[in-house]
Amino acid sequence: MFKFSNENIICQDNGDIQYIQFKKLLKYGIKHCYTLKGKNLDFSQNSEWEKSSYSRIAKALEIGEETLVKPVQTHTSNVKCISEMQSAESLTDIDGLITDKKNIALTTKNADCILFLFYDPVKKVIANVHSGWKGTFQKIAEKTVVKMMNYYQCKASDILCFICPSIRKCHFEVEEDVKNLCTEIFGFTKRLEEIIEIGEIKNGKMKYSIDTVLINKILLEDLGLKKSNIIDCEICSVCNQDKIHSARAEGEYFRRATAIISM
Repeated sequence: MFKFSNENIICQDNGDIQYIQFKKLLKYGIKHCYTLKGKNLDFSQNSEWEKSSYSRIAKALEIGEETLVKPVQTHTSNVKCISEMQSAESLTDIDGLITDKKNIALTTKNADCILFLFYDPVKKVIANVHSGWKGTFQKIAEKTVVKMMNYYQCKASDILCFICPSIRKCHFEVEEDVKNLCTEIFGFTKRLEEIIEIGEIKNGKMKYSIDTVLINKILLEDLGLKKSNIIDCEICSVCNQDKIHSARAEGEYFRRATAIISM
């Protein structure tokens, strides 16, 4: 059952749009959100409701629509530092954004993939990262933190990470090829039994379930992030498809949510 709030998150409803916020980010005064399903709401690029959807969430968060930085995500591990406003065209093949500037709102979108919001309260740096299974296997979240450390002198122990709703192990079912790739890349963790679960044979093919969220938590902790600073909303997009967009649940004509963060 979908929880509108728990110890880590709260659901906001301004009548026009609903969205999740992380309580700890609110304590720091960071404007942010992860949007829920809504009427005529879709953040997919070039969808008929894309522009109005961004207008509605910008108004709800009380940020200028002109401050929204929107990358063109293509499941890469490319992360870009943003020092000034940039067009979507200049951010093609970018799946992660970082900035230390105020009044720049970093956005990502998903419909099952993991979206990470990062904040360093010491160096005043934020990041927003899109990581599907391909991005996770390319370690984009890890690369983002490394870039925060190298470019902005952040310390891993200061960085807070917030994990938005995404498909979870209970529904991320794959076949032998993806399972083998996962084993090859993350065998070093010695926690493969937790990450990969053997499923059932369907249509003559063995199925496996993979915990991509756990993979990222392991990578981030190995970098030096404190376990207590990795805050997971613990919401599966497929389990909660009545409130959360899910490509697997919605099929070919799925819509997308957005995550936004701004100082």
